[in-house]
Amino acid sequence: MDFAPTEEQRLLRESAAAFVRRHCPREAVRRWDREGEFPETLHAAMVEAGFPAMVVPAAHGGLGSPMQDCAIVYEELARPSMDIASRIALIAWGAAILGDFASEEMRRAVLPRVARGEAKLSFSLTEPQSGSDAASLRTRARRDGGDWVVSGQKLFSTGAHARDNHIILVARTDPDAPKHKGISLLLVPNDAPGITMRRLDTVGRHIIGLNEIYFDEVRLPGSALIGEENQGWRYVTRHLERERITIAAYNLGCALATLEDAVAYAREREQFGQPIGRFQALAHALADAATEVEAARWLTALAAWRYDQGLPCAREASMAKLHASEMLVRLTTLGMQVLGGHAYTYDHDMQRYWRDARNSTVGGGTSQIQRQLIAREIGL
Repeated sequence: MDFAPTEEQRLLRESAAAFVRRHCPREAVRRWDREGEFPETLHAAMVEAGFPAMVVPAAHGGLGSPMQDCAIVYEELARPSMDIASRIALIAWGAAILGDFASEEMRRAVLPRVARGEAKLSFSLTEPQSGSDAASLRTRARRDGGDWVVSGQKLFSTGAHARDNHIILVARTDPDAPKHKGISLLLVPNDAPGITMRRLDTVGRHIIGLNEIYFDEVRLPGSALIGEENQGWRYVTRHLERERITIAAYNLGCALATLEDAVAYAREREQFGQPIGRFQALAHALADAATEVEAARWLTALAAWRYDQGLPCAREASMAKLHASEMLVRLTTLGMQVLGGHAYTYDHDMQRYWRDARNSTVGGGTSQIQRQLIAREIGL
């Protein structure tokens, strides 16, 4: 087992870091957060850099990059904001589902456009009454002749409002089947007639945006079905490990930025005649935080390596996601304390790291669900 980066991976990290320096300066990211905007110019730059192509299967117009390479990109893109990495993460999960299960016709029609930046992908599963118990969803898709008609409501749909976006919608197609058996996936253009979308007024994650979506008798062609009818839950769960590793990687990126800013401030800020970082209470807290960040790095690397090797990685992926997200919440809270009153202003980025981190232990499977999965994996 060798986690040492290859020369190609070293160059990939340098390239991603250079992209961030060029396209995501602090003042611009602060403006995007204030305005709730993910600029299309930034997405176009990401396409030019090849980031969406990395997560699209090679057989369908992309590069099909290994998880270890993708994790490097997520980590670097998340340093200015987790939301920037999230755009690629949304595409990655959607492209994996389409690449594995969609018809050849759908794959040819959609995936090359995603790799070229002409289309985006998002995922809508959660509903007002179904969060961790996601399979209890109520959104209904029924057949009407050769079409599908969708009615229902989705909540916390990340990035669903973006221009040229296609929603991978999880809907119930057999209300009489057991809850995990009567579910299908549909590919839905976000501008289809009958869709009403509302940006949620959230504490954080302002750049990518979370949405509430209403589907009022939305009519879709029969070809909108992804894979087989009533097999959707199997398709959703097929790529949960990938999602958890991805979230761990971009939580790690945010954590690194948080730690760097906190340490820099602790070295510069003087009280009682010396930098505050020299006081043992603060120095030890930051030392513990640095250790936790390093542990997240290696947990994520292990899970990504096992994923690429085709080895079982459910336990490792959940451990990486659990630790990285919980660590990020603790670290950003510490960062707010280190910066003191300055952290409570929009003149520093710490408050944004802190706000965005609050979603990390909930989105993509709560910490409680991750602990339950880990417990099962260790035989409990």
